[in-house]
Parts: sequence; structure tokens; C-alpha cells
Amino acid sequence: MLARPVYFLAAVAISTPALAQPVAHPVWAMTPGAEWDEPARAQFGAALAKRGLGAPETVAIPPPPTTPAADFLAQGMAALRAAAFDKAARLLSEAATQALATGGAGLGPGQAASLFFHQAMAVQLASGATYSEPFTEIAPPEAKTAYLRAAVLGGGASLDAAADQPLTEASWQMAKSLVASRPQVGLTVRTRARAKVAIDGKDFQPSPATVFGLAAGEHFVLVEEPGHLPWSTTLNLAVGESSIDVPGTPLLVLDAATAATLAQARGAAFALVGQLHLGDKVEIDLRLVDAASGALRASTAVALAAKTDSPDLAAAVLRLDEMASRTSLARRSAGADGKPRIPLSLAPPPARAAPEGAPEISQDTPGWLRQHWPLATAVGAALGTTIALGIVVAKDRR
Repeated sequence: MLARPVYFLAAVAISTPALAQPVAHPVWAMTPGAEWDEPARAQFGAALAKRGLGAPETVAIPPPPTTPAADFLAQGMAALRAAAFDKAARLLSEAATQALATGGAGLGPGQAASLFFHQAMAVQLASGATYSEPFTEIAPPEAKTAYLRAAVLGGGASLDAAADQPLTEASWQMAKSLVASRPQVGLTVRTRARAKVAIDGKDFQPSPATVFGLAAGEHFVLVEEPGHLPWSTTLNLAVGESSIDVPGTPLLVLDAATAATLAQARGAAFALVGQLHLGDKVEIDLRLVDAASGALRASTAVALAAKTDSPDLAAAVLRLDEMASRTSLARRSAGADGKPRIPLSLAPPPARAAPEGAPEISQDTPGWLRQHWPLATAVGAALGTTIALGIVVAKDRR
């Protein structure tokens, strides 16, 4: 007959709002263009499944910010076609400045030579320069420098066709003749094995990339590697052969603020972020990010395994998830001041002698509870705490 009051007390305990919530929300940060990304994601998913966590939410790592050179080029070309020569000269000169400062970053194949050619054209037309024979000098000097840069980078037939006015045609032919008389040089660019190299906006080559027959002058070098920031520079080559060793570039990562936002959207206290790391070794990076503050709590790296089942990765996921669970439990047990609460004692109070004529529980349940309230309170607290902790643990493991 004791079941009725015990059931009543358990129901009261269950009605208390549960504090349980997901602890670690798994996120896979996809590296676009990386051949190892899919097997790495499969290993991460298998490690999560072993821990009893759900499938990861997949988000693409955002590309690096672009330089404004391409935007200035597009705006300058539009102004040039509209015969707004002053505006075109200003915009294209700004694009040229950006390109020289960044090694042509952000410009597509062939755009570097086109940029300097059209800059020269816009500057000439804005200056009011005219054509007369014999044609002996490219004017103004800014236009001459831009024409020479275009010729060094290799203009091609498209620029020959664009030089359809006497002034631009004569200037362009003279610039190409001057560059052809310069000494030819060679360039070798060495970088990491998975990186690719483009010189003067031409097709990408594997490292080491070597090009011969370049005209002396300014040349652009661009290095791209999946999962890393691009690297670029402008080289002023003189005579002979030159070589450069490109340092390793920083890894592209999913920023902590984004990871924290994804975890908050799922009601989780942490984000467990995995991503491919293509450096000297092929690894899987793991990071535990605090959803409330965006702070990095822990990180590790595990070598990519030959099979989907990776015991090392499963162990790393287990460690980080355990850390998240312990930290979350400590936070929930803390008071408003951040200090741990005094743990609730589950021991019943000392037995009290029943007074003569005390009611039996089977005959008068409310009266029995009033007489035995310390015991009833202790039993209810113990059951309520046990059930609440069971809910928290169960939800933490989802």
C-alpha cells in the first residue's frame, strides 16, 4: 500500500522542470576542393556514432576574402565603354595598384594583362593625348608604364584586337617591341606538394613550377592549396634564373563564432568541430568550442586512418565529449554566484517513535503522511533527484 504516496511523490518530482539539454553539437567543417574531405568526414561520423552522438551538421568553410582588384577592373571597364575616360582611368589605376600589391590576387586568367592594357588606354584618352607621325614616344608616362606591364605579362591576340585606334595601336606595338628586346629570365617556385602555382595568371602547375622565357620585369605569382589561405606576390625579375620558396600558409578554419552559433541553435552547450587538415600530414582536427562565449576549450589532431573505423579518432571524440559533459554538469550544479551548491543529502532523518494511536497508511494516507513527513520528504527528494539525474544523463548522451 506504500505505492500510492511514493507514486504521488515521484510525480511531483517529475513535474519539476528538467535542466537537461544537448551537451556537444557535432559539426563537420567541409574543406571545398579537398580530395580527402569525404573520407575524413566519414571517419568523424563513425567516431560520433561510437560515442552515441548524432550525425554531424556539415557546413562549408567560407573562402578567404577577395581583393577589390576584380571589382575595380569591372567598374573601370564599364566606365571605359561608356567613354567616361576620367572615371575609367581612376578606377583602373586603383585596380592596378591593388593587383601590384597582392600579386594579382583575385584576378582571373588573362585579366592581369588586360587590366594594365586598358588602364593605359584610359589614362591616354583621359589625358587628351593624340596620335601623330612619326610616333616616337608613348605618352603620358603612366600610360607607358601600364602598356609595358601588359606586354611583360603577355597580352595575347585579344589585346591586339582591342588596340583598334591609331594611338592605342601604335602605343601597344611600341610597348611590345620594347619588351621583346629585354633579356629573358626563368623562374622556379617551390611550395608544398599539394599546392599549385600560377605565374602571371596562366594555368596552375604542380610544385615545383618552373617557367622559362619570361621577359624581365614585374611578374605575378599565385599559390593555392586546398584548405589554406592563398599566397601571392609580385616579383621584379632582372636577368638569369630566379627561384623562391613559398612558406606554408595558414589553415582555413570555421571561425569559433559560427561554431558557437550553430551549437546554440541546437540548444547545446558546446560545438564539437571536426575538419580536414592538409599540412605536412593528412589529419583530422577536433575543436571543442564553448557555445556561450565562443572560446576554444580544447583541441587535438588525429591522423587520417586507412579505414573508416579509427580507434584514435573515436578516443579523441570520447575525451572531448566527456570534457563537455563534465563542464556542463558543473555549470548546472553551480549557484547564481558561480559557487557549487551544497549537495542535497539523501539520507532519511532519524527515526521517530510513532505516537499512540497513530494512523495506519492503509486507513488514512494523508494523516500518515502528516505524521511521517520527514521520511516522506526524504523519499520524495531521493526519487526526484534520481529521476532528474537520469533525464539529464540520458539527454546528454544523445
